[in-house]
Amino acid sequence: MTTKLWNKNFSLVAICNAIALLGNMTLSFALAYYVRDVTGSEAMFGLALSAPYIALLIMSPIGGIIADRVRKQRILFWVDVSILIIIVLYLAIDGMLNASLFIIFVKMLAINAAQGVYMSAVNSAIPLIVPTEKLESGNAIMGMVNALISAVGMALAAVLYDHFGLTPILIIFAAVFAAIAILDLFIRVPYEPQKSETNIVKMIKKDMSQALKFIIKDKPFLAGISVILFVFSATVISLLLIGVPILVTDTLGMDLSLVGISQIFIALGGLLGGIVSGTVGARLSIKKSPIMLATLSFLPVPMGLAVLFNMPTMTAFVIITIVCTLIMFVNTMFIITAITFVQKETPPDLLGKVLSLLTMLPFLAQATGQFAFGVLFEQLTPWIVIFIAVVISAVATVFSFKIKTD
Repeated sequence: MTTKLWNKNFSLVAICNAIALLGNMTLSFALAYYVRDVTGSEAMFGLALSAPYIALLIMSPIGGIIADRVRKQRILFWVDVSILIIIVLYLAIDGMLNASLFIIFVKMLAINAAQGVYMSAVNSAIPLIVPTEKLESGNAIMGMVNALISAVGMALAAVLYDHFGLTPILIIFAAVFAAIAILDLFIRVPYEPQKSETNIVKMIKKDMSQALKFIIKDKPFLAGISVILFVFSATVISLLLIGVPILVTDTLGMDLSLVGISQIFIALGGLLGGIVSGTVGARLSIKKSPIMLATLSFLPVPMGLAVLFNMPTMTAFVIITIVCTLIMFVNTMFIITAITFVQKETPPDLLGKVLSLLTMLPFLAQATGQFAFGVLFEQLTPWIVIFIAVVISAVATVFSFKIKTD
């Protein structure tokens, strides 16, 4: 294996992953804004944001099995081609007749199902193309890029949709995914064929049983980490994703373009979190994660107080932006720390399956969390919704102090 972090394969995987994630986030949020405009409902907006996670939830474990049994560069190529085909088919349907909300949701589910397979391939490829002694730095870079691109995608969706509408966004990213597919052809990831069962159902059952046994019996602290990931994804992170558009446009009555500005700063928070993680490296151990989680739990408090006391519009906007930027900063460090720890604790032949299972719960959490918060924001006063997230995440933080990682 090469001793360089920025070798050809890692560089290509990082670039392709970043562009694919940008496309996925931009498309998902643009479609959600479209659903919100058509229905005028915050609950439907929350459903539109959460629905894609159902596909990620279903496809993540399957993607983990595929990632352990198929050449990873092939997976990346065919996923990008599939997303290109989905976009083209949607444009063709929309050109012949007005696409219904049902077709829009099907498109969102299909794109994110493909993304679930893509993420499993990328996560399991990193330890194979990065030197072991530089794994923290490699994960920090990927985490930094993911946090930055996710927030940029949300911001880009708000700005582009506000100015141009949905169709130009779809056309642009059809071309983007075509370009990524070409880059995928140049990636090479070490591959050792595994014995495959003739019965696919038996193969899936066997692989998932091995992964679950490893998480629950062999390394039970991984089960504890997965519970923590679930709770924080369902509360603080879901609040950030759905809360910013709702608080800025509905509660504060500001323009959608300001949502984009806020999300640019959130992206910078993720970027800084990745930089700090890469700089401190191994010193940012899993044993320090409860401190990060405690910080995440209480960060939304100023945001809730700003809404509760009806602070001036611009003051409240600045507080919301600063709080969410800090949330993304701390969350990025926590995710990088957790993923690096899992990668080091898991043997290569189980890596794809274990990572897919551990990331499956946050997908489920965000699916339920964003829909739940969409309903709560529609039914309750916004500051009450924010403090509900604070209380639940604080309870999870107490639990995190009891997890033994030795």
